[in-house]
Amino acid sequence: MILGALMLFMQCAEKTATDYTIEASFASKAPVIDGKADEPIWQQAKPIALKENRSGKEVLEPGLQTHVKACYDDSTLYFLFVCNDPDIWAAFTQRDEYLWEEEVVEVFIDVDDVPETYVEIEVSPSNVLFDSYIVDPENIDVPATARFNLPRLKTGVTVQGTLNQREDLDSSWTVEMAIPFEDLATATTENVGPETEIKLNFYRLDKNQGEEPTSYAWSPTGKSFHKPSVFGKLVFK
Repeated sequence: MILGALMLFMQCAEKTATDYTIEASFASKAPVIDGKADEPIWQQAKPIALKENRSGKEVLEPGLQTHVKACYDDSTLYFLFVCNDPDIWAAFTQRDEYLWEEEVVEVFIDVDDVPETYVEIEVSPSNVLFDSYIVDPENIDVPATARFNLPRLKTGVTVQGTLNQREDLDSSWTVEMAIPFEDLATATTENVGPETEIKLNFYRLDKNQGEEPTSYAWSPTGKSFHKPSVFGKLVFK
């Protein structure tokens, strides 16, 4: 009886997808997308932390933690990733190369009522971009989905350390994204803005020299990142 009650309590205490919300603060002045994140709006915005994706556990080592912030204005959605990382590297140089094979941050954004369709954005430490539109997360045709481009998307990255110097000790890398609401419109959602119910998830892949690759997620998926059923919600403030 006691064991059963304890298990029930633990199950009830676990976070569900609807418990994951990130607040987007309104930006009266748009941040400059340069990866520096030195605008006042980023100081005001509330951070969320990524967890270990497979275990769902918090990342206790400060040198490996990842935090994300969000803000918006009338036309654009902005994200900030701060990735603590002792070994920052990136070999890919071309848009839509397979960035997930290296170090990368990712955001998946769903703006309609069809869970299987969403935008995927990835940015590497060298500010290389992968953007795609997923229509079937169970059967992804990468070349086909990657033909989708966000024409007005802007990204900026700074590295606190030395990119691709694998033998030294780095500190962190920072990513800013500016995603026009207009670019997020799909065949099923023509108008996207602060009134839209947006579901999303944030991820990071970290591959430090001499260590096993690690995946992180805001709302952990357990394995594949492509699990829209666990997407959290964006709340416009």
